[in-house]
This record gives sequence, structure tokens and C-alpha cells, in this order.
Amino acid sequence: MNKLTTGAKFFIILLIVGGAATAVYFAKPDLFTKKSGGTTSKSTSTSEKSSGGLFSSNDADLTLGLNTWSGFAPIVWMNGGLEPNKESQLYKKYGIKLKIQIVDVFDDSRNKFKSDNLNLVYCTTDAFPIEMGAGSGMVDAGTQQFLQVDWSRGGDAIVVRKGINTVADLKGKTISVAEGTASHSLLIKVLEANELTVSDVNIKKVGDGIESAKFFKAGAVDAAVVWSPDDLDCVDAQPGAKVLVNTKIATHIIADGILVKSEFLQENRDILIKFATAWLEANGRINTSEISKKEAAQAFATAFNVDYNFAYNGINNVRLTTLGDNKDFFGLNPMYQGMTGEQLYTKMSFVYGELKLANNPLAWRQVSNTSVIEAINLTTNQDAEGAVKFTAPTQEVVQKEAFSNKRISINFLTNSSTLSEDSKATIDREFVQTAKTFAKARIRIEGNTDAVGNASYNKSLSLKRAQSVASYLVKEWGFDANRFIVVGNGMSKAVNDGVSGENEFYRRTDFELVEE
Repeated sequence: MNKLTTGAKFFIILLIVGGAATAVYFAKPDLFTKKSGGTTSKSTSTSEKSSGGLFSSNDADLTLGLNTWSGFAPIVWMNGGLEPNKESQLYKKYGIKLKIQIVDVFDDSRNKFKSDNLNLVYCTTDAFPIEMGAGSGMVDAGTQQFLQVDWSRGGDAIVVRKGINTVADLKGKTISVAEGTASHSLLIKVLEANELTVSDVNIKKVGDGIESAKFFKAGAVDAAVVWSPDDLDCVDAQPGAKVLVNTKIATHIIADGILVKSEFLQENRDILIKFATAWLEANGRINTSEISKKEAAQAFATAFNVDYNFAYNGINNVRLTTLGDNKDFFGLNPMYQGMTGEQLYTKMSFVYGELKLANNPLAWRQVSNTSVIEAINLTTNQDAEGAVKFTAPTQEVVQKEAFSNKRISINFLTNSSTLSEDSKATIDREFVQTAKTFAKARIRIEGNTDAVGNASYNKSLSLKRAQSVASYLVKEWGFDANRFIVVGNGMSKAVNDGVSGENEFYRRTDFELVEE
């Protein structure tokens, strides 16, 4: 018999060792696994994909529905894209496997949310009342907003054709707008600042801001509520067109947030606290770091298949909210005097109810949940935005034409410039929320009298009365004194209009909004 060669002997040894190892594996599989944090896990998880460091979508801890809005870039950046990703900041630091679905069609987002194909979904607080009325389906799901992620600060705008210079000029004009959306909310609040309503204009209903821009570019409407950067395209498309108002100045109208079902929140509170913490951390980093902002823009552009400049400019058109901002928004800071979620939601509940778009919406306390925000402990880059600071108005600003004028009748005692308690209540009720909404607009306060008495005396008295209003707003509501332009017209406007004698219309105070 021939002897075995050296190679043959080696091959036989390999077979014997391999067979023995296989037998041990099936008898003692624990020997082939590694320990991690006290839990036995296979060295290569079966839930991981073989490439790209991604987990299977089926293994996601949370599924989030978003539309193509750059304010959502921070969570896309933290997640490293749309799929659950073991290399992402979100997984490495917070242990969250997040699946993001792009759902630009609003009704689709709601249907997926109600059928549990999405655990979380986007909203805007201003339009939220429409969904929280009887028969909406969202009420039955126990839907609540638990996080605010941004304020629109230039992402939404009203563009107008040549010849329209103020909000008052919109009366009787045709305006394209997506009804029952954030765009509609912006239009309503802008009209309200000039004592107009949507019944004073002709509404051309469209599907969204993109369609609205198309109508304007085609010259089919006088004005349109659009999204950035379409506002600039609209201005370029029509000679003499301009942006009348945008959310850079109407700062506290459109608030983007995240919704969850109350039952899901109760069962998954810990992971939702981590999720919200991660998002707010990302917001704070992007707010304070240009490098982080560019990384977030690139992540969003890649994931949503949009142009990088679109994503980057979009981030610059929002205020990414911090933990401090959320505490203000959800009414957890008793010292905060700005716009809260409750004030915005309640106001729009009334407005959309009057328009028959909201059917007896639930109260804010029923549709919001503060437990997640209250449980977050973040300190770095998480300060609230704070009140807007103004410099003393220049002569150019003093003389600048107002874009909106709200007239309020305030009664003073004869020869007095002291505000009565009734007058203070009138200011609180009819103007303070407008001042909060347009937080970056200067306020010109004009005192007026009728044509009775000495002209010089009336001018001095009207100035004192206007100043008493400004002083009240500074003391009671914390507005910056430099924000106000105080004017005493005396009887001049009554005289110019040919009015003689007493006339209550001229014994009024005008609140004008002036862009910086």
C-alpha cells in the first residue's frame, strides 16, 4: 500500500478538526457567541444587512413620517439617512434604530399613522386643530404633540404682484393658498394684522405651495402663499412683484412638531425621551456650528434627493428649536411671555372653527404631552431663543411705510393720557398676540384725536397717549422699548379728512407693523 503524502495527511486532519468543531457548535452554541452588556448575542446579528452597516427596516424601534421640509434635516443627519443605521450618531449614542419614510402627500401620512404604519408623524401646530375635531380619526387615536422641532423663519411667504404694497391692498384680490395648511394659517394671521379676514379676499384653492407658485407665475392670481425658494422665483417671474410678508418677520405662526399616539407614548416613553433628546441635541449643534449645518444639509439632500443648496438654504429659513424653546412652547417656563403652543393652537382652533374647517377641536391640554420634554436633561447649546432685541429706530425706519395697520379704539379720560384698566384689557385682547406673532416687526403707535380743541394741545396729548401705550407694553409684556416708534398725530388726520367736531373714529390708536 502506498504511503499517504504530507498534503493528504494535512487534509485528513482538517476534516477531523472541522467535524469536531461542528459537533461542538450544535451541542454548545453559546461557545460561539460573545457577551455584550450582560446579554448574549451572536457576533454577527441576523438583523444586520450584509452591506452599508444598515439594519433591516423590520427591526426599527421607531418609524417616522416626514415631508420634504429642511427643518427635519437634523434628525436625518443624526440617523445617517432614512434607514436604521448602526454607524449613525442616533444608534451609537442613543441606541435607536429609526426608519424614516418620506410622505409628502398629507393624507397618506395620516392614513399611515392611523393604521400604525408610522409611529410618529410631522405636523404644524397652527393647522393641528383641523385634525383634532370630531370625525377626524386622529382624536380616536389619542394623538398628541410631544415635541416642537422648529419655527418657520422665511420658509413660507406671501408674494404679490406690482401695485400691492400693504396688507390692506389685498382686499378684494385673488390669492392662491392651500386651504387648511400652514400656508393658510400664515395668510389668516397676516390679514388679521390689518383687520381683514379671508372673506375680504378671493381664495383660489390649491394643493400646496408649489402649485400656488405656479398660479402666480402664470399671472392667474394677484398674490400667492408659497414656500421658499419659490418666493424668489415668483418675484423674478413678474416685473414689480415682491414678497409682501414672510415668516422671517411673522416669526411665530408656523411651528413644526411631531405627533404620537398617547398609548404608544405611554408604552415607549423611554425610547421617545432618547429620540427627542437626540433631535434637540442635533438642533443645538446645527444652530451653533457651520460645519454641522453643512453636514446636516448634505445628509438631507442625499436622503430626500434634493439639491444641496435647497437643503442648506432651507435650514437657514427655520429656527431649530432647543430644549429651552420647547419648555417655552409647552408652557413649562413661567417667565416666558412669548407665543406658546397653547396660544397658537387655541387661536387657530377658533379661526378654523369659524371657517368650518375644524369641528369642535379638543383643548390643547388634551392634544399635547409635556412628559417627554420634562424628562430631558440637556445643557449644551440648549438655551431658548429669547426675545428679539432692537436698536433705536433710525429716521429712515421712523418714516418707513408700514406693511400692516391695526386700529384699536382706546378710551382716555378727558385731558388724560393714563390708560384705564379697560383700555389695558383691550390692548391685551386685540393687539398683544399680533405683536408676539410678528416678533421681528417694529411697531409704530400713532395717537389720534378728533377736531375738537386746540391743535397744538391735541398733538401733545396724542403723543403722550401713544407713549403710555408703548410704556404699558414694555412693562407688562416685556417688549423691547426700542421696538416702538411713537407718534402723536393730534387732530391732523381728522382735519385732512375734512372732519369737524367730535368723532369717535378719530379718537383711536393705530398699531402699524413696520419691517426693519
